[in-house]
Amino acid sequence: MDHVENVLHVKIGVILMLAKVRFVKTSQETIATPLLVPAFSSRADPHIERILKFTKEFITEPILISAYDVYYKKSIKDITFPEMIFLDSGGYECIKDLCYSQVYYSKDKPKKWDIKLYSKVLNSWPRKISTIAISYDHYRSRKTITKQISEAKNFFKRRTYFLSDILLKPEEKRQGIIEVDSVINQIDSLKDFDIIGFTEKEIGDSVLDRMTNIAKLRIAMDKANINKPIHIFGSLDPISAPLYFISGADIFDSLTWIRFSYFNGMAIYKNNYAVLKQPLEYKTGRLICQSYVDNINSLKFLQMQMKKYISTDGDFKVFESNSDSIEKAYQALKTKIGEEL
Repeated sequence: MDHVENVLHVKIGVILMLAKVRFVKTSQETIATPLLVPAFSSRADPHIERILKFTKEFITEPILISAYDVYYKKSIKDITFPEMIFLDSGGYECIKDLCYSQVYYSKDKPKKWDIKLYSKVLNSWPRKISTIAISYDHYRSRKTITKQISEAKNFFKRRTYFLSDILLKPEEKRQGIIEVDSVINQIDSLKDFDIIGFTEKEIGDSVLDRMTNIAKLRIAMDKANINKPIHIFGSLDPISAPLYFISGADIFDSLTWIRFSYFNGMAIYKNNYAVLKQPLEYKTGRLICQSYVDNINSLKFLQMQMKKYISTDGDFKVFESNSDSIEKAYQALKTKIGEEL
């Protein structure tokens, strides 16, 4: 019996509470999930060093930065303020596709980037901060799930001083969406990684599909005794992250905290945020800086809500203004899981 068939033994129409505290363990410390990880990238702002410098006194938990930016903006390597860093492989910075949270195309032409340059960054990376490295991916490259897992294992085998976060991608470019059953059939092979990752746009074609696929993966991982965090790349807004969290995901990052302002449980246009919360006479520069600080505080509050959701055995009221919508989505997930399994 393969793992896809095994998952069918979950009682139809019943879904356990999939959100739990899971752990990322380093040689220095253990960090508990859920984790809301502010991402820094030149795709969001070409002067990313300035944002890092400004926000360092406000951020105490993990951040995500790109090896591409580390290579081409050497000063980024001197980061010392977070307790843990997610080091992305740089694939996002060298593509021109528009992502969900992006409000404009980057004008800068991507520079040369490949696995050799990524390896060069890793080989010279300082070890004073616990670092989670993301497996290398390139937007032109498509491989079977088996091949992706095999190559990622070999990649991390030579870099044991990093924690490993495998980013699984669709097997064929024309697919767009990853075949979750293909991952589930290889579930035992994921035990060697510290974190299992997927991009938001590739884990499903709708919000409900993404929630369903995350839930199916979590159920399969639980059955295989793989209590590893699931990382959803590109999801950090106050609505999507809780939806994927209640579906079984644990780590969330994106650039929305740079591109938008969080206000009353939503991600909104910065100028609207200025009208709703800040003095109208604020100059643009001050407004943007204040938005960064407020967004970081909003993420801390959302993380607290998520932890409270776990400690209260799934009380949706902890999500306050979004509680009804999140509970409604959870009920839809229960129905969909019953239909899918």
